[in-house]
Amino acid sequence: MATIEEAYAVAIDHHQAGRLDEAAIIYQRILDADPEQAHASHLLGIVAGQRGRPAEAVALIGAAVARDGLNTDFLGNLGAALKAAGRYDEAIRHFARALALEPAARGVLGNLGSALAADGRIGEAVPWLGRAAALDPAHFETLLNLGIALRDAGRFDEAEAALETAESLRPNHPHPVCELAVLKLALGDFEEGLALYERRWDYTGQSAAVSGKPVWRGEDIADKTILLYYEQGLGDTLQFVRYAPLLADRGARVLLIVQPELRRLLASVRGIDRLATYDDASALPRFDLCCPLMSLPFAFGTRIDGIPSGVPYIMPPPDLVAAWAKRLGWNRTGDSAGKRPLRVGFVWSGNPRRHDPTSHAMDRRRSVPFALMEPLLSVPGIAAVSLQVGDAAEQAQAAVAAGLFTDPMAGVTDFADTAAIAAHLDLVVTVDTSVAHLAAAIGRPVWMLSRADACWRWLRGRDDSPWYPTMRLYRQDSPGDWGPVMARLGHDLAAAAAAWDQNCAEALSRKARPGW
Repeated sequence: MATIEEAYAVAIDHHQAGRLDEAAIIYQRILDADPEQAHASHLLGIVAGQRGRPAEAVALIGAAVARDGLNTDFLGNLGAALKAAGRYDEAIRHFARALALEPAARGVLGNLGSALAADGRIGEAVPWLGRAAALDPAHFETLLNLGIALRDAGRFDEAEAALETAESLRPNHPHPVCELAVLKLALGDFEEGLALYERRWDYTGQSAAVSGKPVWRGEDIADKTILLYYEQGLGDTLQFVRYAPLLADRGARVLLIVQPELRRLLASVRGIDRLATYDDASALPRFDLCCPLMSLPFAFGTRIDGIPSGVPYIMPPPDLVAAWAKRLGWNRTGDSAGKRPLRVGFVWSGNPRRHDPTSHAMDRRRSVPFALMEPLLSVPGIAAVSLQVGDAAEQAQAAVAAGLFTDPMAGVTDFADTAAIAAHLDLVVTVDTSVAHLAAAIGRPVWMLSRADACWRWLRGRDDSPWYPTMRLYRQDSPGDWGPVMARLGHDLAAAAAAWDQNCAEALSRKARPGW
């Protein structure tokens, strides 16, 4: 009969060779024979983490920590499991406990920094990642995470150096290249940034090609049929569908696969011959070329001073616009007295995507608690309208009941309805979510709240957007601090409402300017 030490040796050999099933069976047998074997619980938890089961990993490694709370490996790996599960506060606490026992634990230093960054605490993350990189200047993951954190902190030269070093350590790895692409794009270097961004397909392990057809890269497309398709979020589709008419202008027949929520709305886009979702894409005609929507700026050779920014390029169905006006008792040009309040739509939260810890953490950074938005509803001279969907809409029910604003969203079935409502609004105040793209694409004035580590498309150091001429950006000065942003918004909204009359509608539709 093998001893526990011999069983460990065999299991660890399996584990190191990547034979996770065999290793897990032996770790479990050791644990069944002696439930106090903290190392078996710890190692079984690591296997669970490697299998993509973070909750199971937390439970198993947590049991090991409960038996031996002074083991820095246990504490560090519990922190890593908690981080993978999106439980960043707990992860940070366990990393800190491990570092209190072993201050120079390189892996823990880097993990603490990346957990802080994932939690949006960029300013705190950079020093920890810097310490980890100083201890091990050739550690790929540390340099990659340091570069990302420095970029999000606005330290672009240092970020570029760290990311380029990470790339040099693993020349064929696409991740640092993609992060460099985001940095270049955020700084307005579209020539290099868009080219680097095409490496995202290597990072995801997928192909941009569909049905074996070549990807269009800007060559002559006259008399050809091209299939465009979405690859990322709803906002991305709304932003980049602007290129479809340009393809039609070059003589192409354009097919488009979109998300179901956008199908009815995007039927209005000029130049699109056929629309489908992935569920019925097989019914589309045969095509010669294909291109993901987010590759169109690269294929067209877009530069920051040549973005196709004419709006509106999306139009809600006219019958739907009229139906919503009747439903809400709105007259687009004013009431019988020729006067009405400034109609303002509000969105304070994005899609939380709780199944994805990284996306959920990003959504927490971009979303605003309704309590911070609520004072804007009482600005004299406005009629506030909710465009918020999802669980976050429940935060405003007391305000709706109190008559502070109208909530028509229960009757909305897709983005065509939302666009039809927005067509009657004079202004949309929103966080960085798909409604910002929707409202701007139909030509409505948009004031968008932007987190400090903004998406690359909003660039840096400006309060307007070359993508949308009717958009104004309200940026955080520091991560997580919405106070100054809401103060500026409140001031500007009060000034806009005070100045409002029917003749202001034309001025509102022009490019918004600070102080308007």
